[in-house]
Amino acid sequence: MKKSWNTRRILVLVFVLSFINTAILAKDYTDTLLVQVNGVGGGTKATVTVNEHDGLYDLNLRNFILEDETTRLAVGNVAISNIEPQTKDNKTFLIVSRDITISPGDLEGETWYGPMLGALPVEVTAVLEGDELQALINLDLMSTLKQIIEVRFGSKLVNGNGFHIPNGSFEAWHKSSGSYQEPNAWHSFESATGSLASSAGHHIEKSDKGRNESTCARIYAKTVTFLGIPVAVANGTMTTGRMNAGSTSADNPANNAYIDMSKTDKDGNGDPFYVSLTSRPDSLVMYLQYNQGKSNSDYHATVSAVITDGTYYQDPEDKTYKNVVAKAKNNEIAATNGNWERIAIPFVYENNNAEPKAILVTISTNAKAGTGNDGDEVLVDDITLVYNSKLSSLNVSGFEPDKFEYEVDELNTETLNPVVDGKAAFVVQRTEETEEAKTAFITVVSADMRGSKTYKVTAKKDTNGIQKPEMVLPDQSPVTSYGIDGRPVNHAQKGQIIIVRQADGKTVKVRK
Repeated sequence: MKKSWNTRRILVLVFVLSFINTAILAKDYTDTLLVQVNGVGGGTKATVTVNEHDGLYDLNLRNFILEDETTRLAVGNVAISNIEPQTKDNKTFLIVSRDITISPGDLEGETWYGPMLGALPVEVTAVLEGDELQALINLDLMSTLKQIIEVRFGSKLVNGNGFHIPNGSFEAWHKSSGSYQEPNAWHSFESATGSLASSAGHHIEKSDKGRNESTCARIYAKTVTFLGIPVAVANGTMTTGRMNAGSTSADNPANNAYIDMSKTDKDGNGDPFYVSLTSRPDSLVMYLQYNQGKSNSDYHATVSAVITDGTYYQDPEDKTYKNVVAKAKNNEIAATNGNWERIAIPFVYENNNAEPKAILVTISTNAKAGTGNDGDEVLVDDITLVYNSKLSSLNVSGFEPDKFEYEVDELNTETLNPVVDGKAAFVVQRTEETEEAKTAFITVVSADMRGSKTYKVTAKKDTNGIQKPEMVLPDQSPVTSYGIDGRPVNHAQKGQIIIVRQADGKTVKVRK
């Protein structure tokens, strides 16, 4: 549910909007921009300009002003210079984590708010590929303003095209038949096919009992009658595909949810009866309530997600399908007694050559057709696909996936061998060397680009060129002497401590 922002949040929003317009610069990119403060926000159109010079990228924006129907806020000049790009698989990555400040603009008569924010810690992960730009900006202001800012630029990243299931918060609904509604991108028996579709009944409705004072989807079981005689309990079911009611026997696979991208049918919102998916997520996550009309511990709600190559597939299956890419299923969801629970289901990938094109998600009030009770219900909210962005392995001592900084005695970047945890995540690695240290930065970016983690491995250098000292032995002749400050010593004074480098290469500490 959209909520209004106070002036302070708008100010931070302005900054981030300014930064993203500069953070990505020589060519203009116009696309969708989404800014969220603590998970709440809205989208707009924005133009981002990218400027490249000497193999580096400068990010600049002058006299930025944000205006809407009620607010006009002058931000100022934003600049971040000399970002070193990284290239991989014909993509250019701009990855940076640093503090930046906004300077006043040079237009007269304006009050510039950006400089009032002081130094701002920003993390940027942007990808340039052909004529497309996708960028994720994270700004952690919890210590100062109690806010987490996330900015997404680019329609793929904002809308999740090919990566996510639309309308996962179930805010948008369309008219399906008569006065009945179905959530956008989702369907139930209101739009079913099959010889018994007209008698399948209604099993879905919009509910205002969402977990964050928002709307959610409610699917419910209902007794089916024939000539006024109760026949069976029809489970409440919702799917990203299309329902088919083809048999009076509840457990007959002619009653199913199916997907077929070759079909041109449209729902009441003008959308097809399938959801495109061209990536490989790691898990399906949602918030769910399962409440029973009559308590029975033998009954369980069920969630199933199947990624396919887009050709015909149905759930439950009526044969062995070879077009399946991966499955995620939980058919043992117990009653939650009015409480919202987070359900996370990992995908298990098939060992075949099928390429992801579509996803069929099906949620039902009972794992077994024809069982359950009249009044069983499942409330669903905030359903999403999760793409991991961590390492599962790195060749350093004491590695842990949630530990991001390491110190080593010697650093060989060729033998770090990072292994990603995500099925389709990718790694970008760079090395930075100074007089004091050599550091490898290993950034893991999730397939949908909505998450990234950077691991830092550092080997400090001996700036004095002196190794660990040992006591000198009489039969070892010194060849070079240094003071404890690392400077050469020709004539040591009495009581002075010196470091002696011997002929065999060893170093020892001696008091004169």
